[in-house]
Amino acid sequence: MHFLRQWRPPRVATDHAGNIMIEFALALPVLALLVAGLVDLGSFGLQKSAMLQGARAGAQFGTVDYSSTSNISATARSATGLSGVTATSSVFCECVSGTAVSCSTTCSSGQTLKRYVTVSTTKPFTSALSVVSHNFDGFVWTPPTTVSASITMIIP
Repeated sequence: MHFLRQWRPPRVATDHAGNIMIEFALALPVLALLVAGLVDLGSFGLQKSAMLQGARAGAQFGTVDYSSTSNISATARSATGLSGVTATSSVFCECVSGTAVSCSTTCSSGQTLKRYVTVSTTKPFTSALSVVSHNFDGFVWTPPTTVSASITMIIP
């Protein structure tokens, strides 16, 4: 009887050394996709911020000198600090009532003419994932192909 008390069944697969490698190999594709998505999102965010800064700088320049839309656009392009940026600008006017009018006219019944400058910047964006679209169980997501920003300021 004493022999049966000391006998234990043999342990099967007590060595867990390879489990970490298997778990890492299974988790690595998911982690890589998450990191690639974060890098892509970060790049888009930085470029969007630069585009907003350029549009804002162009509009601020336009509040001082709105006669030359080409100078406003050039200021917006250079203020982004990015290459491949296109910028457009326009000046428009309206009466206080909200009626759009030509900037060379006067408003009726003593209304004040308000002048605005609008600056838009655009740049192509290439996704790090380089996939045309993703299908998530019926929800289709397409990465952006352009980064753009637009600012409108009133000219004092």
